[in-house]
Amino acid sequence: MNMKIAVTGASGHIGNVVCRQLLEEGYIVNALYNKDQRSLEDLNINLFQGSVLNKSDLERLIDGVDVVIHCAAIISIDGDPQGKVFKTNTKGPENILDVSIQKGVKKIIHISSVHAVTEIPHSIPYDESRPYKQLGASAYDYSKAQGEQILLNGAKGQDIEVMVLRPSCVLGPFDFKPSKMGSALLDFYHEKVPLIPDGGYDLVDIRDVASSIVNAIQHGKDGEIYLLSGKYYDFKELSEAIRKVTGKKTPNLIIPHWLMIGILPFVSFHAKVTKSAPSFTKESIEAIRNGHPNMNHAKAKVVLNHNPRPLEETLRDFFNWQIENKVISAS
Repeated sequence: MNMKIAVTGASGHIGNVVCRQLLEEGYIVNALYNKDQRSLEDLNINLFQGSVLNKSDLERLIDGVDVVIHCAAIISIDGDPQGKVFKTNTKGPENILDVSIQKGVKKIIHISSVHAVTEIPHSIPYDESRPYKQLGASAYDYSKAQGEQILLNGAKGQDIEVMVLRPSCVLGPFDFKPSKMGSALLDFYHEKVPLIPDGGYDLVDIRDVASSIVNAIQHGKDGEIYLLSGKYYDFKELSEAIRKVTGKKTPNLIIPHWLMIGILPFVSFHAKVTKSAPSFTKESIEAIRNGHPNMNHAKAKVVLNHNPRPLEETLRDFFNWQIENKVISAS
């Protein structure tokens, strides 16, 4: 197959699994990472260090490639005090589009998020037609909404195809850093979670998301948006699944939203004193409370063969990978 694919954000959870699946399919891969390249060290790819905010870095990455898969983004559940979230998630797509047009790239596959669009009301099925979130939404959500529109609108009339893929909450193996969801799963494993929040979210295996992204190279359509969701689980179901897979003692007592909101100042104060990330924030509480229970990925199933696997398989493979890589012990 000799097609060359550029991947931004290649060292992240989605990015590194996309690179692995691209190699399995016989593609040549140019991979852009910012600082940490651990997740890419065992892969036969062309590594480029740089930033999506630097066009000269992108020119080196994209030179001679056929397709760009844009995974790079900054995820935040705690605002955007320095402006890096909005800048990276909006200027990055703009730079990708400019350089891709300049270099004659055929297609951009932009990895966005279900957070870019509204979750309410729950009475209406959640699909690709949901309206974008507006100014006043959380910094991350608004930045992802703007990033999508910058790419889709900027590509109109240009000789390049652009499509948007929106994963829900991804989890699974090859989670090197780990991700926010990976950290939460490890806290369950180490029995550090005394209570579970009221609510839930749509969970999807990282490998199923990566497979659909790679399938979009051949099958994705210009100007289209595809929802890469899995299945909704409330946190009590997730806790029970982790207990079943690991044998660990996991909580079943639920903390209501009003109480989480009430203790937010104490959580924030503790985070500042210990110079650590807060265990939860206003944004994360809202995401859990508003998580849509009926995300419909039928379009991606037909076009991209998106076929999410069972949660227990994902959890088992996540924890086994962590054990194999000596992040946790099997005891």
